[in-house]
Amino acid sequence: MKIKEPEFRFGKNWDELATLFNYKINEHDQDWTYIIAEPTRIDEYISAYGTTVINEDTKFSLLEMIIQSLTDQATEELIQEKWKEIKPLLIKDFELHKYTIFYWCCWDNEDINDCWRVTPLFREFWLNKK
Repeated sequence: MKIKEPEFRFGKNWDELATLFNYKINEHDQDWTYIIAEPTRIDEYISAYGTTVINEDTKFSLLEMIIQSLTDQATEELIQEKWKEIKPLLIKDFELHKYTIFYWCCWDNEDINDCWRVTPLFREFWLNKK
């Protein structure tokens, strides 16, 4: 299936997240939001997204952390449980996160078993949203 890729976007405002969650940013970190994310802190990330963070660039980066934490959950049951909390954020801010959602759909790979654990959720979401 050929899906049109949305315009590329990347996070720019990591300092607010580093302060909020007491993380450090190394000068050579380019995938910081994916590297730093801790699956055990996913509830903190989700809570901050909905209450503390209002800047769009920060929200964009925080959602990357949330999704990385989602895919790193210990069980499929936890993934499904947390997905129920994350999906409304994606619906609400779809335009802001369109590129990130597309990225996690992994459309360039037809073998769903060779994608991230959360890819089926993101593909279903994308197809239903579009």
